[in-house]
Amino acid sequence: MKVLLIEDNETLGGFLKDILTLKKYNVEWLKDGNDIEYYCQSGGYDILLLDWMLPSTTGIEVIKKLRAQHILLPVIMLTAKSEVTDKVEGLTIGADDYLTKPFDMDELEARMIAVVKRYQAIGNNTKSIGNITFDIIKHEFLIESSVINLSQKEYQLLELLFLNQIVSRDMILDKIWTIDQIVGDNNIDALIRLLKKKLEAVHATVKVKNIRGVGYKLEVIK
Repeated sequence: MKVLLIEDNETLGGFLKDILTLKKYNVEWLKDGNDIEYYCQSGGYDILLLDWMLPSTTGIEVIKKLRAQHILLPVIMLTAKSEVTDKVEGLTIGADDYLTKPFDMDELEARMIAVVKRYQAIGNNTKSIGNITFDIIKHEFLIESSVINLSQKEYQLLELLFLNQIVSRDMILDKIWTIDQIVGDNNIDALIRLLKKKLEAVHATVKVKNIRGVGYKLEVIK
């Protein structure tokens, strides 16, 4: 397993790198997240271990950058922040797991394996529903090998629907819009309508179905 570690603390970073290397993991250690997109797009990593507080940014901002670029790298946040609100913020913004310092190395390794397995379960870097295929590596949706032309927000919404059985309106709001943007129900409704039209236009055999009071899901048209 190839691990990208972002931790600015020399002692902890060195310790994690040494222990994981002894356990036969291939570890690259960075002390800030400034060039995260470059490393994630070119490094072929299986998982990111990410400190919350970094010298010139935060782990939250690093995750936002990754998800904005549709980089689906598994992320475990490592932080001294133990409040429930902090955990909720990290997981909501796109972290896959959250471990509070100090932590046990066996627990960290178990969580790493579990998170990577969840991503691998998607299957061979692609997932198909109806006649639409999601290429997770290339960040593309295709019908019969032709790329579906989507805006960034349409892509993010379809990605959410592909990777989750049901998507709530709160999930859509949290994943697609930033905290400082003023967004109402009308914005969410408009985005869903746009995606529905795109799917109809390309003759997709799936549709966005409203589950009243719960959220939305993709349903194969019979």
